[in-house]
Amino acid sequence: MPERLSGKTVLVVGADGNLGPLWVEAALAEGASVLGIGLRASTDPALARLATNYLGLRVADVDISEQVALEALASSLGLMARDMSIDGVILNAGIDSLPGSGRENLEDYNIAEWQRVFSVNVFGVVGVLNTVIPVLHNPSSVVMLGSLYGLVSPKPALYSHFNDGKGSLKHPAYGASKAALVAVAKQYGTHLAPQGVRVNTLTLGGVAAGQDPDFVAKFEAHVPQGTMLSRDDLTGAMTFLLSDESRAMTGQNVVVDGGFTAW
Repeated sequence: MPERLSGKTVLVVGADGNLGPLWVEAALAEGASVLGIGLRASTDPALARLATNYLGLRVADVDISEQVALEALASSLGLMARDMSIDGVILNAGIDSLPGSGRENLEDYNIAEWQRVFSVNVFGVVGVLNTVIPVLHNPSSVVMLGSLYGLVSPKPALYSHFNDGKGSLKHPAYGASKAALVAVAKQYGTHLAPQGVRVNTLTLGGVAAGQDPDFVAKFEAHVPQGTMLSRDDLTGAMTFLLSDESRAMTGQNVVVDGGFTAW
């Protein structure tokens, strides 16, 4: 099968951490050159391994919670702004928390904690998108990473065994921030369409990542397909959205969750 991203340049925002290297590798494997930015992208071991296996990967440490000018972004990657032309953007950066690490009551999350989550998950993501719009190619594709908790509320029963049975609540700002991105993708996707830029959301269900066994068992009982997502379940949808195969889609939300939100 031909490489679906051959000749394209993809910017991965949030290239380090859990899923960032997965998106980077998926784009590289499909023939793209990748520009990866993140808080610790230059020292991420997974990105370092990819750099030894693939050509065309540049990484830089960038904090998107602070507004970054195009010239500074390009310079951090060893490029000149005038030479940048981006065909795809993966907006993966975000603040999340492990199951069981939350508070017991919604009101225990103060406004400063809400602001911290939104500073990255919404304001930072939108800020970096605004920065690179002038260098998005025609055509190009932007993919925002959503979450099932941007569509439905976390179920308290999934978290009830934490804290000696007192329970643990997912930070409400997380789902709110991901819901906001769905709305952002709709407006940006429709308004940028005349420029050949399409913007969609890829909403993921629960991804297996070494979570507490009790949580996993309860979560999987709520999934029609009976299992959490594996990392291999994710890249097909992402590649589709980045590739020309999705050229007729913009402002849409593609949900990959094993059927969790279909109940």
